[in-house]
Amino acid sequence: MSIQNNRQFTYIWRMSELPILIFTFLVSAISVLQPERVVAIEQQPHFIPVQQIAKTSKTTKTPKVTTAAESARYFFDRAMRRYRNQDRVGAITDFDRAIQLQPNFVDAYNNRGIVKGLMGDKAGSIADYTQAITINPKSFEAYANRGFVRLSSGDRSGALADLQAASKIKPNDPQLSIGKGIILAQIGDKQGAIVNYTRAIQLRPQSLDAYYNRGLAKLDLGDRAGAIADYNTAIKIKPTYANAYYGRGKAKGLMGDYQGAIADYDLAIKFKPNHANAYFSRAIAKNTVGDREGAVSDYDRIVSFNPKDANGYFNRAVIRAENGDRSAAIADYTTAIKLNPGLVEAYNNRGIVSFNTGDRQAAIADYTTAIGIKSDYAVAYLNRGIAFYSNREYSKAAGDYDRGIALQPNNAELYFNRGITQAQLQNYKQAISDYNAAIRLQPNHALAYSNRGLLHAQLQATPAATEDLKMAAKLFQSQNNMAAYESVMRKLEKIK
Repeated sequence: MSIQNNRQFTYIWRMSELPILIFTFLVSAISVLQPERVVAIEQQPHFIPVQQIAKTSKTTKTPKVTTAAESARYFFDRAMRRYRNQDRVGAITDFDRAIQLQPNFVDAYNNRGIVKGLMGDKAGSIADYTQAITINPKSFEAYANRGFVRLSSGDRSGALADLQAASKIKPNDPQLSIGKGIILAQIGDKQGAIVNYTRAIQLRPQSLDAYYNRGLAKLDLGDRAGAIADYNTAIKIKPTYANAYYGRGKAKGLMGDYQGAIADYDLAIKFKPNHANAYFSRAIAKNTVGDREGAVSDYDRIVSFNPKDANGYFNRAVIRAENGDRSAAIADYTTAIKLNPGLVEAYNNRGIVSFNTGDRQAAIADYTTAIGIKSDYAVAYLNRGIAFYSNREYSKAAGDYDRGIALQPNNAELYFNRGITQAQLQNYKQAISDYNAAIRLQPNHALAYSNRGLLHAQLQATPAATEDLKMAAKLFQSQNNMAAYESVMRKLEKIK
């Protein structure tokens, strides 16, 4: 007999639990292996700050160099031309020369900082902006640009301080309001973020990024209708704005309108063919409505244009496992692990697939690796315990359930599985205690009633056994598990 326990899909996306049949001398008992899905890609803020590049002055083709300052300006202007021609290395070289000739050249520091940031040298970029601020404490461009680099580096407090300093110099810059809104949203102040996005819209009514990001904040606060209104406005301003369709699709999905969400993701992809977030979210929505082939196709697209996207392989593996294509699922989990060795969910899920193919040692190895990476990973303790139990290593199984319960004391499956294991170890009192805990945490746990009843019967406690088995039968019947119901009824007849 088997039971399929299903969790509701949300945009955080949890996978259905897979039942594993384990036979004990009491009753055929189902222990639940728990695979997991990671968040494919969360809704991301969209914001491209206007980098404050100083304007160049007009120069002759052959400048007449009379002073160090004029020479510095020549190299600065040439650096700007090289920058516009995408010659970033040459631009850096010329900015270096300009600064060497004129050490207090604020615009050269600021613009060199921009080019360094574009080349991935965030530390060097921040150093240049800092030097520009040291020379000119009123440099709006340096504060703003340093704030944006710090934001992209994860230094939220430093970024917020810089953007606030820039706002004191130019209070009406909408980009600064958007930047501050993103920071506040990331630290959990969604209302404060909305205030800043609203300010940006007041300053620039056509600000698409402000509408999009305000919609995200509203979604986080549960205001789905408000979010959709913002996305509708953004689409009205620019009908080809892919991010607005993506955001509206997220809102519709959260409201249970998966077909409407898919339609919006289609449009987001139409207007931005490499929109990874839209592909991920559309795959989730397709899988939710039962279109697994369509979901796999979306993940195929994701890994085709980004072969190093571990989450793409991971989520494709989940669906392939659900479809029974275990070898392909293992291959995808393995690729995900190669790309992201710290992805503990991939080890856990690969372990489950290996277990289902009969390779218990490979499963145990994967669960052990997951626990080594994340010592408080209760799901891996549960699943490794099941694998140990299947190998008849009951003491090891009980030890894993002990660790899992210490981490998740309200997890009914951990108590239930430990109860089965304690019964095998003939620790009957402990087994009954564990079944009690499982029932307390999950009152409709039919198997816990059934196993406890059979254990009572073995211990000659007939009234308690009868009561438990009757309850188990009632629950199995209400869960439409007629095979389990009939099995329990036969056991009831035997103990009368």
